[in-house]
Amino acid sequence: MIIFTTNINAYDNIPNHYYDGDVKYVMFYDKPIEQKGPWEFRKLYCRYDHPVLNAYHTRCNSHLWFHEPHVWIDGCYTMTKEFVENSKKFLDENEITLMHHPAKRTLLQELLKLYRCGFVPEEKLYKFCKDLAATGFKPSFFDHTINCVIWRNCSDKVTKWNEEYWKWYVDYDLFHGCQITSAIAEYLVYGKCLPRVPLQIDLSQSTRIKPYEESYDFTANDNEEDFIYRARRILKAAL
Repeated sequence: MIIFTTNINAYDNIPNHYYDGDVKYVMFYDKPIEQKGPWEFRKLYCRYDHPVLNAYHTRCNSHLWFHEPHVWIDGCYTMTKEFVENSKKFLDENEITLMHHPAKRTLLQELLKLYRCGFVPEEKLYKFCKDLAATGFKPSFFDHTINCVIWRNCSDKVTKWNEEYWKWYVDYDLFHGCQITSAIAEYLVYGKCLPRVPLQIDLSQSTRIKPYEESYDFTANDNEEDFIYRARRILKAAL
């Protein structure tokens, strides 16, 4: 089993993890960071100008790096012994395993979050909604996940899931919308929701020292009612 992460733009301090001697640990980085622990540190060639895209390209396209069971974890969260042992079990049981999101938002609520923060241009969000509706994806299919941890084995379907996960993310600039694009990939590749498990990490114990949001120059959108009306009509969704 491999556990991998990224530390792009020196966003994270490496937490005090539990390390298992039978596990290989890989960290991708671009700028100088403190190198501690049993990690294999791999210098990442950054394809994109935006650090978020470089981090997510690595997260989404795990088939480019690994050919054995692997676990993605955001670099700011701590691995415990229970986390590592559960990871082995999830990989034994499922091709892909995802975590339930504690917020349990709907698809429209996730899109509204992106609109409010200005992460995605408004017209691009409407185009995304139209193109998504054209696939037959129904908002009721959306089962909110939190993708700071993803467990994956290796297969042609996993590769296809990765590719769809990334394609919908990058084509529509859905920064901070990876929970949406992973659900689309589930629908297009598997036609069903993949196995879910409860939260396996403590979200309150983050070592992130430079939030991704600091990379944006945005102003919040304030015409929420119009956005909800238009997006709902396109998706035929209830808030």
